[in-house]
Amino acid sequence: MAGAYIAGLLPSDIEVHMINETWEDPDWSQDYDLLFISSLHSDFDRARQVSHYWRCRGAKTIYGGNMASTYPTLCQPFFDSVVVGDPESTVPQIFQDFLHNRLRPLYVSSSYNARRVPIPRFDLLAGKHPIPLSFEVTRGCPFSCDFCALTGLGTRFHTRPVELVVRDINAGQKMLKGKVLAPQLRIVCFIDNNIGGDPSYLKELCHVLIPLKILWGSSISFNIAADKDAVKMLSRSGCRLLYIGLESFNPEALANMNKRHNIIENVRSSFGDCRKNGLMIMAGLMINPMMDDCTYLQSIPRRLQECGLHLPTYISFECPIPGTPSFMRLAEKKEPALLPNALLRDFNGYALTVKPKKESLKDFIQAYCHVLDKTYNFGVKLHKFVDDMHVFIPGGFLPTSLAATVQLFTRAKHSDPERTYIASTDIEPPEARTVPFTDDDFDSEEERQIILEPWRVTDADGHILPFWRQPTKVYRERGDISESTLGLIRIT
Repeated sequence: MAGAYIAGLLPSDIEVHMINETWEDPDWSQDYDLLFISSLHSDFDRARQVSHYWRCRGAKTIYGGNMASTYPTLCQPFFDSVVVGDPESTVPQIFQDFLHNRLRPLYVSSSYNARRVPIPRFDLLAGKHPIPLSFEVTRGCPFSCDFCALTGLGTRFHTRPVELVVRDINAGQKMLKGKVLAPQLRIVCFIDNNIGGDPSYLKELCHVLIPLKILWGSSISFNIAADKDAVKMLSRSGCRLLYIGLESFNPEALANMNKRHNIIENVRSSFGDCRKNGLMIMAGLMINPMMDDCTYLQSIPRRLQECGLHLPTYISFECPIPGTPSFMRLAEKKEPALLPNALLRDFNGYALTVKPKKESLKDFIQAYCHVLDKTYNFGVKLHKFVDDMHVFIPGGFLPTSLAATVQLFTRAKHSDPERTYIASTDIEPPEARTVPFTDDDFDSEEERQIILEPWRVTDADGHILPFWRQPTKVYRERGDISESTLGLIRIT
């Protein structure tokens, strides 16, 4: 939802288009004066190409997000400006500098200030997203999971005054009235990484949400979902859906991830208690190639049934995103731990980038495909639906029942025979060659290759390339800007 936030920081009298490529393709015939581009690390190839295309047509491009913050010097040649950190203190300044033709190559945010967070342009989400009333309440996460891009940026957790949350809900409902169906005005998605990062704040938030009579969902950590009193409080406030980072049923893998707050033996009882209180639970799983073997992988469908989750949101590989603690730990190993010629786009969780430690590469991938096929099929979805209805309907939780019904008709994620699921050999993403460049867009064949060829993270032996070994850690404890980040300003 970054686009709606960026738009909220810009003047209201300018024309703004918001494009999220998950939902729609860009209109390449459009003329733009200023582009704000945000992406994950794995989408940097695409971000680079989009920027080059519109720069060739006169636009100025600004790049932000996790990749921009952790590797700003790598990004700078491909954009007019790169933003490190949060947008609230940078976007208004960027816009003024653009108007006066004085854009700087680098902008570094100040520390988080909850009062500067704007009301998002919810109207730009109308007709594009099923829950257009979606915005952020807290920022960051107090935990330090080794695989998480947030940990790579620097662990922090911020909350907003609850009166501002109520303000945004009321403003969003007014902004969207007449543009969406009436029921959509009562459904809110808080797009937080962990809305339960501060239990006392969560209690305060739930208290102010009760009178609004909304239905809402968010992401939350397992320790809160395992707290019976917290679950009842969430239910009373209108919460009907929670996403939890379950990650693994393997205690060794959880310890390796630094995710010790997930207690495996409590999963079934905790999920059951959530469902009894009308909360639909969604969760994802990650396969850890350093800790998991084929026996564990083959047990996953059974474990999913036993805990009552049945159908995880995804089953991915634990991915060492560049700049994260897990990535840096693997980079320090004498023997290369990553697969050879791994591309940056492979670091998305859905291609294997780390050498399996306990199995052959072939056996590990076969076991992964077996898990996908056994988990994502109509029989499992039907079993989950029946199981959910036995809980939600007697409990009087009709909205949760409707959400469970929708999930019954979602597309399965079974294995794809065209894919290898292995870094450097997997099929291209569908958008890889869709930017309509012409020969005039490149000054040389060298420039064409720099823009179009996917970036690599490892060499032919699996060693991490040197320029990935020096990420920027943006935040210190409590969210203050780190000294290394402030040093970027001095260098610029």
